[in-house]
Amino acid sequence: MNMTFDQAIASLSIREEWDVIIDFITEQREIAIADFQSLDLTDNPSKLARLAGEIAAYDTIIRNFRDDRI
Repeated sequence: MNMTFDQAIASLSIREEWDVIIDFITEQREIAIADFQSLDLTDNPSKLARLAGEIAAYDTIIRNFRDDRI
């Protein structure tokens, strides 16, 4: 059975564990944002770009997994 991304998310979002997954991803995003205050993680452009990319990825995942999308 083939389904679209939206159908797959709708199917997964009714599972009991779904909120735990969303909470975990949101928590990881918040940790990455807090990492901007760590000099060890922002002391060169490569580390800064990696951190920004990580935050952007978490934002995209959260945006695509939210209930208002489906």
